[in-house]
Amino acid sequence: MEPITAGNDISRGPRGQVRPVIGLLPTGHHYYWDQFPDLKRRGMRMLGALTEALRTRGEVVAPDLVDDPVKAAKAAELFRQRDVDLVLIFPLGYTPSMQIVPVARGLDVPIRILNAHEDSSYDYERADTTTYLHHEGVCCVPEYAGALANLGRQFKVRTGHFADARLLEELACDFRGAAAARALRGMHMGLIGELYTHMTDMSIDENRLLKMTGKMLKRPEVEEIENAFARVTETELRRMFEELRHLYDVDETVTDDHLRFSAQAAIAYEEVILRHDIHAFGYYWWGHGELVTQLRAQSNLAVSRLASLGRPGVTEGDVKSAMGMKIMDLLGAGGMFVEFFSMDFDEDFILFGHDGPSNINMADGRPRLQHLAVHHGKSGHGLGIDFGLKTGPVTLLNITQNRCGDVFKLVYSVGEVVPGPTLRIGNPNCRVRMQKPIHRFVNDWCQEGPSHHLVLGYGDQGEALEILAQALGCQAVRV
Repeated sequence: MEPITAGNDISRGPRGQVRPVIGLLPTGHHYYWDQFPDLKRRGMRMLGALTEALRTRGEVVAPDLVDDPVKAAKAAELFRQRDVDLVLIFPLGYTPSMQIVPVARGLDVPIRILNAHEDSSYDYERADTTTYLHHEGVCCVPEYAGALANLGRQFKVRTGHFADARLLEELACDFRGAAAARALRGMHMGLIGELYTHMTDMSIDENRLLKMTGKMLKRPEVEEIENAFARVTETELRRMFEELRHLYDVDETVTDDHLRFSAQAAIAYEEVILRHDIHAFGYYWWGHGELVTQLRAQSNLAVSRLASLGRPGVTEGDVKSAMGMKIMDLLGAGGMFVEFFSMDFDEDFILFGHDGPSNINMADGRPRLQHLAVHHGKSGHGLGIDFGLKTGPVTLLNITQNRCGDVFKLVYSVGEVVPGPTLRIGNPNCRVRMQKPIHRFVNDWCQEGPSHHLVLGYGDQGEALEILAQALGCQAVRV
């Protein structure tokens, strides 16, 4: 069985992807072992090959072969003790479904039934009963499904043979999503300042956040950034100045003074975010004094740098989109926040982008830097970042709290970044062609009650988002 690969190629590499803890539940029917002495040996050999392949993608926690309900109860206790991210049920042949019931009842993690085999076919005419039983794992899969449905458990079946690339990619998505959910639960979200005035969709319900993660927002004061800015030493400033100068393609509108201010702000933002151990944050303030105003207006490089280091921030106070960026980061998909820029009905694509900070890990090539005398719709002036994105499949994600009870809802869709001219206005933007005509996509998307920001990540992350939502107790809707 070939190693499972995620299939994502990100310009500067995924920063936050985490390894899953996979609970592998091998099941068998003890009644067969005395009847067919070679059957268990063949099944265990196949299980060994599967286990080794899974270890290339994560930590595998596996009990001894579960061939009676007593062993199943011990397996459930082992999985609880090791805090597995998901359970992968693998029948070696037909197995009564009571072998999985204690695990299904005792654990609140996503479940996948692995309806798979080392062989893609076998010689039916020459096969004996042992060989037939060795290939009969599929027989109990409907029974397993029925038992899980009876217990009220969500699950999915993953079907194929060990060399099936489609099956391996499905499992990879499951592993990424389950591991990302566990990581996200341990992270702090934050809000600095306030929400952009009169944007009704920027607020986040902290009760839902508490329910999902057991944490509430961290709320550093704007003055903390101002104070940290004042403490920056000349040595620190020179180092950051050179780092930013090297990172960007800087045009003639950018002066050394512009870059020095941005470098000093980058050091200040990093100090505050790390001190509070914030992994994703929204921020905004209008400001009255020049310095406080410019600490937000000139924050694009500071916050973009934090995003590239796995601690994304989103302007206009949008914590939900920052959380979406962190999810994409944990999935190895990058993640940059965007909004609808315009629709092109001639070529059937939507132009997506946003002003302000971005995730420069997403850039196809070196990001460009220019000075913007006006930030449209915002106070202050400062440096604007621009870059192109790689063409190919992308996932759009919105986290909303509308029409979903007392939990968050992950609204997502898969499209493709397509080549062609884009805006050159100091904001990264791209052309995305959806899997349905744009008039239908926009209409259907809006029916889910989204906010106007989205997060764009590389690759088709749909299956990973589905299992992540299940693990976090959220809803998920594909448009």
